[in-house]
Amino acid sequence: MNKLEKTKFWLWLEKFLRFGLIVCGIAVALIVFMATITRATHVDFRGYEEILVAFAIWLYMFGTAHGSFEKSHITADLVSILMKDGLTKDIIMLIRSILTLVLGFMFLTWAIELVQWTIIMGTRTPTWRIPMTVSQSAMLFGLAVTTFYNIVYLYNNIKEFVMKHGKGKSADIPGQNTEGEV
Repeated sequence: MNKLEKTKFWLWLEKFLRFGLIVCGIAVALIVFMATITRATHVDFRGYEEILVAFAIWLYMFGTAHGSFEKSHITADLVSILMKDGLTKDIIMLIRSILTLVLGFMFLTWAIELVQWTIIMGTRTPTWRIPMTVSQSAMLFGLAVTTFYNIVYLYNNIKEFVMKHGKGKSADIPGQNTEGEV
């Protein structure tokens, strides 16, 4: 854990993500419930899908960001399961963290371009005329927060790697004798 993870900002961001998950989850459940009731009672609830989709995208992106915070997102990481602990495994794990960050920046760049495009084009939903920026900005938010966490965790991984393998430590290098024997 580094100094940033002990700050009020870090704690506030975690609480904000949880709050967003709760609010969006409740909103999605209520909208679906209302749609079911109005359909059963033959009341017109036209365009509810537009509101539902906006809340669902925000829910998904809050979940993405929170999963990144907790490091609980889904992975297909066989390396950590199949490889023995050591330098090679640690290098592969470090490369994985770097690639995750690079891909995160690529997706973040695309999200910025998407939000810019929706603002320029002035796109809106057909029924309620909700600006598409409302739902599209959820991707920008979620990817920005996720990328932020990936930067912090990459820093932690590099620091851990250097502490474990840096400055003359050769315990995990194959073929190196670490007990002073010839």
